Amino acid sequence: MTYAAATAALAPDGLDRPRRSRTPWLLGALVLLVLVVVTVLGRDGAATGTPLDPDNPGPDGARALARVLEREGVEVAVVRGQEALLERRVGEQDTVVVTAPEDLVPTTQRRLERHAARAAALVYAGEADAVAERLDLDTAPLRDGTRPARCADPLAGDLALRVRGGLGLEAPGCFGVDGTVALTRDGTTWGLAGGSVLANEHVTRAGAAALGLRLLGQGDRVVWYVPDLADAPVDEGSALGALLPPALLPSLLLLGAATVALVLWRGRRFGPLATEPLPVVVRAAESTHSRGRLYRRAGDRAHAATALVTATRRRLHARLRLPTDAPLEALVAAVAARTGRRTDEVTALLRPPSPTDDTQLVDLGQRLHDLEDEVHRA
Repeated sequence: MTYAAATAALAPDGLDRPRRSRTPWLLGALVLLVLVVVTVLGRDGAATGTPLDPDNPGPDGARALARVLEREGVEVAVVRGQEALLERRVGEQDTVVVTAPEDLVPTTQRRLERHAARAAALVYAGEADAVAERLDLDTAPLRDGTRPARCADPLAGDLALRVRGGLGLEAPGCFGVDGTVALTRDGTTWGLAGGSVLANEHVTRAGAAALGLRLLGQGDRVVWYVPDLADAPVDEGSALGALLPPALLPSLLLLGAATVALVLWRGRRFGPLATEPLPVVVRAAESTHSRGRLYRRAGDRAHAATALVTATRRRLHARLRLPTDAPLEALVAAVAARTGRRTDEVTALLRPPSPTDDTQLVDLGQRLHDLEDEVHRA
């Protein structure tokens, strides 16, 4: 009779781990602190990459227009954030321009319009849908081409503008056809769809330069307001899509398509199982005896008893044609009916208490063996 038991022991770790040096962490913190200080100190005079920003020297920036206005004697005051705007007095000779209207929410827009109520003009210039939302208008496609003003407004009536398609504003105004225009006016409030005529790359074109100078130079000073998303109330923040770069979604779609293509190209399908000959054939009896010796050395009698009872139950299920998931009570009833033993006696064998010594373990194994013999003979 062979019995088996298994245990696992965890040896305590008595090794002293070397203490890690804190020098790299201190150096990293120092470098981070220096970068933060440099960023904060140089933020006011640093260039930016935001489209139509007066400090952006790139092709889509508006630094060139701001510099030309200053050379023409118009003061350009750049204010960033609504707090800075509200601290600056806006008079009748000031033009307030917003070239990032998408960063406004209803609350900050209302504050802006109240503060700029006395200004000579309030100009919203930027993406057509953002400008249309500020002016409560709809948008429609604006066909590409050179458009004369075709409006009675003296500020733009004698100009022609190169329109590069995209969306326009559905309102009366200049530089459009069929009720869709690039420039509209409601009292002292102006809306310029696209705003690209103010960009550095177009400032040298006659129509664009003249429109930009006339539109922003209506007073003696330009208050160039750059909204800050932090000005919005917590319950009125911008949607997540407005904070993400426009190219993010196409990039994610392209990355997903590339990943699927890579999987289809390099992936392998599961085929039928392949059998391989073992280098050494070990008989089951030898494996059982070897494991038994290991279990005996471990001395886990409870585990060994559980292994013996589990194996006996499995063989009795098969002998009595019971389902493998049949409850113990059904197995006990079938064994009692086959052998004539009492059910409590069979239960004590198939659900025994843990043995306390080797003699009890061997006795349990012998009694289980006898029970199987009776079932087989009956």
